[in-house]
Amino acid sequence: MTPGWLASFARAVRRLPAPPLVWRIARFLTVGLVGLGVDSGLFWSLYQAEASVESARAISLGVATLVTWALNRLFTFAPSGRAPLPELLRYAAVALVAQGFNYGLFLTLLRVDEGAHPLICLVIAAAATAALSFTGQSLIAFRRVKAR
Repeated sequence: MTPGWLASFARAVRRLPAPPLVWRIARFLTVGLVGLGVDSGLFWSLYQAEASVESARAISLGVATLVTWALNRLFTFAPSGRAPLPELLRYAAVALVAQGFNYGLFLTLLRVDEGAHPLICLVIAAAATAALSFTGQSLIAFRRVKAR
């Protein structure tokens, strides 16, 4: 259930003048920044608690994916016409590909520059993944169901 003030804010933002795609991308990037905050905060907490860099990132990516699905469903994309669970599964499939790329790039960056700070590698990998993720979520997870 969305708080009333949050739904009102989302409606007000949608009424601002700009092409719909521009607003969708802006909302997607804003949600992505929230997801990045969840991802990096949880990653760093787990890493500081002695979790391996690989397991800390795998856990933080999973949690961030759930957060971004919920926020993208609420703010970024028009209703797809699917029930939440099938939509979440489609979102998870796209996220698995995008986050797999993200995770692989993150590990590669750490290996290429062994002195690199893990959070810098995390941010670079997340930024590189944004276009892939937006395209996949638009075309697969949140694509509207065609009326029969």
